[in-house]
Amino acid sequence: MSRHASWAVSAGLAAVLAAIALLGAGGNELSAQTLLEVVLILACALTAAIGVTYGRTGHHGRGSLVLVGLLALLSAVSIFWSIAPDRTWIETDRTFAYFAVFAAGVAIGRLAPRGYAVLLRGTLAAVAVLTLYALASRIWPEQLAGPTEIYARISEPFGYWNAVGVTAALGFVPTLWLGARRSGHQPANALAYPLMGWLYLAMFLSFSRGSLIAAGLGAVAWFAFVPLRLRSLPVLVVPALVSAPVLVWALNKDEFTKDGLTAAARAVVGPEFGLILIAVSLLLLAIGLAIGFQGRDWAPTFRMRRRVGVTAVAVALAIPLLLLTSVALSSRGLPGTVSDRWSELTSESATTPGGPQRLIRASSTRGRYWRQAAHVYSDLPVTGTGAGTFAVARLHYRKDQLVAQHAHGFIAQTGSDLGTLGLLVIFAFTGAWLISAARTTGAERHRGRREGAPRHWDADRVATTAIALAALTYAFQSAIDWTWFVPGPTVMAIVLAGYVAGRGPAPQPVGAPSAVVAAGPRREQRVTLPRLAAFQLRLPPRPHPARPVPALLIVGVALCAAWAVLQPQRASNANQQALDLLAKKQLVAADKKADEARSINPASVVPLWTKAAVAVAAGKLPAAQVQFQRAVFDQPSNPEAWTRLAEFELYRNNQARKALDIVRGALYLDPRSAAAQTVFFDALRTVRGEP
Repeated sequence: MSRHASWAVSAGLAAVLAAIALLGAGGNELSAQTLLEVVLILACALTAAIGVTYGRTGHHGRGSLVLVGLLALLSAVSIFWSIAPDRTWIETDRTFAYFAVFAAGVAIGRLAPRGYAVLLRGTLAAVAVLTLYALASRIWPEQLAGPTEIYARISEPFGYWNAVGVTAALGFVPTLWLGARRSGHQPANALAYPLMGWLYLAMFLSFSRGSLIAAGLGAVAWFAFVPLRLRSLPVLVVPALVSAPVLVWALNKDEFTKDGLTAAARAVVGPEFGLILIAVSLLLLAIGLAIGFQGRDWAPTFRMRRRVGVTAVAVALAIPLLLLTSVALSSRGLPGTVSDRWSELTSESATTPGGPQRLIRASSTRGRYWRQAAHVYSDLPVTGTGAGTFAVARLHYRKDQLVAQHAHGFIAQTGSDLGTLGLLVIFAFTGAWLISAARTTGAERHRGRREGAPRHWDADRVATTAIALAALTYAFQSAIDWTWFVPGPTVMAIVLAGYVAGRGPAPQPVGAPSAVVAAGPRREQRVTLPRLAAFQLRLPPRPHPARPVPALLIVGVALCAAWAVLQPQRASNANQQALDLLAKKQLVAADKKADEARSINPASVVPLWTKAAVAVAAGKLPAAQVQFQRAVFDQPSNPEAWTRLAEFELYRNNQARKALDIVRGALYLDPRSAAAQTVFFDALRTVRGEP
């Protein structure tokens, strides 16, 4: 494939990834989520079918793929014991869509083992677009963030600030690869400098502590394993130094630090921030070009590498040492400060400021959600309460009025929803994927090279290591937050992880050049890395006759999965039509539409409540009572079902004692429910004869 075609493929991939992020947003809207999941399942299944038909053979990625499929299957099976089957259905759809994305990543690794540069460029371009969108939401807050945005932390285009942070963190190591690689063209490589500056600004202005930690761990791993440290150091340090004054300026502006301001008020500093961003980007690009052209053919000596490495390690060790010293000399001392920070982290009542102060605070709402997930897990340690049901299961253990749909951590959420079975699957997947990543990146020598010399750090190994570390960066952040439910960064990370799992060791063409080692003493060795391999995608004209069979099976399963994904949205649309007909007093038609919604999605109790409302409007209270009771029978662990039945008995049937008995069930499931408390006290006053 020619250079222009390769860049065109990268641009197309970037457009697809950015479109997924913009369409999926925060992953909370059912209609957008349904459309996105259907498209992902069908498109990725087609890619997987092509990979099965024409891709390289081998076992690479099979174990990881089977385990992701097992996670999706376990999510689907959990509907049989789920406390909220309708939520489990929706979560199963999401998991199957992600399984399809992982399968597509594995297929890409088999189809285009030399396509790592295309994949990295496409990912970086998508990250750049999304990061610029996030920063631009502070230049034009009224147009991009909307008039209802009241938080200082940047959150667009996802509506969630930690999703902005993890998107920037995911691009951190690939940006180091872009700026430090010896392959490629210098003008393109110099783009790493302004991009790294944008990533710094996005992570800090989103005040996402988890993303900063994840990006830091990714950078540490890059410098620990990849021997391009001197070339990577300017890409890491120069944008940080240039971006620091911009952050200081922004953090001294109320428009960037205070919640509760209107979009119009934030727009006051928008033009100034835009001009500063343009100036900083141009300056970083110029610096990147100068460094790139000056060091294009420079290979540092062993002595220089050692000195710089020792200096970098000394600085890296000095920073935490200085922090520990300052803490030890404080009034609380080191043990007292550590104890205080641990108490902040695990406390359920500690508050976290919304501005930049949160960057130096350990307090977080995660502690209470993780503790609630642990309580749910302890109740049903084997199977959990069903995929996607944490939002309902946690209500019994909450101590405040906060609404949370997720456990703010993939591991905590899995333990709560799928119990030990789910945890075993994800830990087994982690082990299988790490083994595949070690083989792909050359950390583990495969059989053909066990007796030979270690694999040198050519362009292939550097790039595949960057891809693997990018996926690991996302995995760490998602383990401590709920970004798994945000399609944009999650799909990018899953594609990268699938590629690493399916690609396997680098293909070795006949006569491939080996590392060129300069003569002289060992400590003066210099390694010349080969240029970037051309990306080639060649499909054999005649696949093996047996290969189309599994490909057709994949397409058939994908069509069934896409049909299943559509059903909750179809049921929601039918139920909304029933409510519209009810508002128009067309009771017979409304009842039929509610029956249709119920037949489409029998796991949901919402159509039952709609049928009850139709019966109440028709004056058929016994029929309405039956519908409310059916909802309680279908979801006995759902406090809303008990509350609605108690409201009906109290306010429609005038059965205060009966309502009092029923609402106790709702209060047991959710003691902090304001609606259930209202019914309880109203029923109690009625029983006592109080006005």
